Amino acid sequence: MRIQSLLPLFFVPFIFNAQAKKIATDNHLTTELDKMVQKEALAYMQDPARVGLSIGVFKDGKSYFYNYGTTEIGKAELPTSKSLYEIASITKTFTGTLLAHALADGKIKMNDDIRKYLDGNYANLEFKGHPITIGNLTNHSSGLPQFLPDQSQTFKKPMDSVAMALSDFYKNYSKKKFYEDLHQAKVDFVPGTDYKYSNVGTQISGDILEKIYQKSYGDLLAEYITTPLKMNQTIIGTNSAQLLTCYSEKGKVMPRNFSTIFAPAGGIISTTEDLVKYMRYHLDENNKYVKISHTPLVKSEGDAIGLYWRLHTYEDGTQAVYHTGGTFGFSSVLQIYPSKNMGIVILSNESDAESQGKLHDIADHLLRNSSKK
Repeated sequence: MRIQSLLPLFFVPFIFNAQAKKIATDNHLTTELDKMVQKEALAYMQDPARVGLSIGVFKDGKSYFYNYGTTEIGKAELPTSKSLYEIASITKTFTGTLLAHALADGKIKMNDDIRKYLDGNYANLEFKGHPITIGNLTNHSSGLPQFLPDQSQTFKKPMDSVAMALSDFYKNYSKKKFYEDLHQAKVDFVPGTDYKYSNVGTQISGDILEKIYQKSYGDLLAEYITTPLKMNQTIIGTNSAQLLTCYSEKGKVMPRNFSTIFAPAGGIISTTEDLVKYMRYHLDENNKYVKISHTPLVKSEGDAIGLYWRLHTYEDGTQAVYHTGGTFGFSSVLQIYPSKNMGIVILSNESDAESQGKLHDIADHLLRNSSKK
């Protein structure tokens, strides 16, 4: 049952190129934070491709929620802090948090050869005698591909076609077939010496967790994260009836995430209400699991990577811990400032080539500007 009618609903005209566009929002515009969110959100939502936007902010020990647009094109239904979105690769930080538990429990070591946990012979999972380690999986330095099997030809198609093709391909793709295809993966550099973004590596991380704990990834997620944090709406799944309809920049309805085998890499659905709880947890760097998951294996001049978390240090020394996410119809960002005890999560049910980057910019602007107040 929807409770949209209980929400205060405002329509705010935003002037852009002399054209007014009415944007639905529940922003009361009473505080400086409200006004900052309004400015950033409206600038983003003026693009005719945008559909819905949900924002959660944790600041000064309090949680704030803002929503814009609509849950579905053609409907005047504002999203809420309970609206379900795919969070895509932000899921990887959950996998990293679970790996932190496994490290603290002494069940794995970061320099373990991943083949220790795989059934069968994978002589291909090394380069010149250098094996892929668990640590290589967590910072995308394994050399493993983004998808199995190779989908480079598929990605040469128009983006809308890519989504449909991958959805159809992975509909019946099994874990058994995944590990058969893993035999064909080629590693062309020494693991740990270069960066190559890999969903495959994160899928393997999830399977290693399942093997060492003898529990499903979903059960581990519930036991260590969602149940203790009372994140009751955060689940793995692509078929939830409550999941928002999602769109391409052309307004075309996009398929939901492809298969449960992708769960550790991008299969979680959640809400801003739940993800603010997750941010609060990750703001406590006295928590040993949080500290482990935010610690980079290799420090670099650019952004470092912990257990999947991206770590950015500004010129003033302030550190941001973040991850973005994008499927073919959802875009998202989750970013925290541990030293400021502040974080922001933004979820959108529309995806295009610029949406993730722009959401990240919004989070960055809000966090940086708010911390100056």
